[in-house]
Amino acid sequence: MNIQTQYMGMTINSPIIAGSCGKTNSIENIIKLKEAGAGAIILKSLFEEQITNEISRNTRVMQNAGEMMDAYAYIVEHTRNNQVEQYLNLIREAKKAVDIPIIASVNCISTTEWLQFAKEIERAGADGIELNMFILPSNVNVSSEDVEQIYEDIILTIRRIVSLPISLKISPYSAALAKFCQRLSWLGISSLSLFNRFMEHDINIEDESIHPANVLSSPSEVYNTIKWTSILSKLINCPITAGGGVHKEEDIIKLLLVGANTVQVASALYTEDFSFITKANERLKQWMQERNYHNLNDFRGRLAIEKNNTVSPFYRVQFMKHFAEIE
Repeated sequence: MNIQTQYMGMTINSPIIAGSCGKTNSIENIIKLKEAGAGAIILKSLFEEQITNEISRNTRVMQNAGEMMDAYAYIVEHTRNNQVEQYLNLIREAKKAVDIPIIASVNCISTTEWLQFAKEIERAGADGIELNMFILPSNVNVSSEDVEQIYEDIILTIRRIVSLPISLKISPYSAALAKFCQRLSWLGISSLSLFNRFMEHDINIEDESIHPANVLSSPSEVYNTIKWTSILSKLINCPITAGGGVHKEEDIIKLLLVGANTVQVASALYTEDFSFITKANERLKQWMQERNYHNLNDFRGRLAIEKNNTVSPFYRVQFMKHFAEIE
């Protein structure tokens, strides 16, 4: 069975992508992921806020010292360069270690911080860039149009300065998600990745404090990914990388059936270890053989929503007894 597919314009040997996470932050793990059968690897994200927070920590005591502004500027530049250089070295070493695509991941919130960094990523040898973007819609003075324009500005700016393929990883939170994704796909991105996850919070009622919660995805999250992959796969102008809630081997098949070109896994690398990729590849091949499918194109998108289809079950959003089969 041939399970090769296209990812960001490259032919890869498996549709399973090791998503950006702590497991993709070392050469040792990158080699193991390749050996497990990953089609490509997305390195752990470097966060714009991570750099700015580090700069803030290093310069906090100097912020009111006007006579030391030269030293202050040096520390700002040194901190930024140190963080970036570590990441660039990871790209260089990963490209030496494995012969599958290595994708840099950038979690960005502005159009300025990453211009030079994008060029450095290209020079370091990365095969592509995944822009992991989410702007919390909490500012009442910022409209949905303003937020969407930020996405477009970042994509267009980076496309002007690098020739690398770009994948855009977005959230499911948009007032008009289908239209927004269609517009993004017209900007020349090589892949649209559904969906990114965010830090969630819980409350400790004993000491009335806030704590992080649910670091890993829940298996139930995959149902939303299935729905939107089915809706978007034949509406947009670029391939889809689906992810979010992928914990079972069968989830890979489901997402391919609704039109995904590739599937990202991250949480399963923690709960099942890297062998999850090997087992999922084997399960996919077995399933294809049972149905006499010779390659992914034989069945990819069979359950995706066709254009102008208004009666697909995926459009149903309210519970009904007939569909839920419960009182």
